[in-house]
Amino acid sequence: MTAPTYANDPNGILGTDILFEISDNGVATLTLNRPDAANAITPDQRNLTISLMEGASNDLNIRCVVITAAGERHFCTGADLRVSTIPVNPGPADAPDKVLGDVGRNIKRGAQRLIASIMDCEKPVICAVNGTAAGIGAHIAFASDLVIAADNAKFIEVFVRRGITPDGGGAYMLPRLIGMQKAKELIFFGDDLKAAEAERVGL
Repeated sequence: MTAPTYANDPNGILGTDILFEISDNGVATLTLNRPDAANAITPDQRNLTISLMEGASNDLNIRCVVITAAGERHFCTGADLRVSTIPVNPGPADAPDKVLGDVGRNIKRGAQRLIASIMDCEKPVICAVNGTAAGIGAHIAFASDLVIAADNAKFIEVFVRRGITPDGGGAYMLPRLIGMQKAKELIFFGDDLKAAEAERVGL
């Protein structure tokens, strides 16, 4: 199909790394399409997803949005950490490569904007999870209005395994969805949460 006018895709990944289709009955399906990389999200994918979600929210031809992923093993294993998201410092030649606050600003402009684009969408958002949803991948599901999970689906707050704090709204959403104690358990230990258990606790 022809890309919607609101698809901000300067690097031409629509139709390859991200698929976006609108059915005749107004259902938009956004598919993460990097199964060979466990559907980890690159900065380009993140930015395109934001523009597609914001556009779908205002598109009168769209009645709801389905977010899913290619392949059976992984829905999304989080941000692709092989791709740097910290911009090169454009300051003076003798300035440090990184400036205090770069990481926080980058998270605010990146992962938080992605999750906000889902939560703020004025159309119902359904997340169809197949396989592992880790880190920002899990948060995409938590931000959606409804989640349909395959039997092999599992949700992982993987941040503690990487020695980093949760980003992308996890620390905000989890306590509101399942209560503070269970949220802390998932965040502190990073254990796999299988689909049946996720349903039981309210995710």
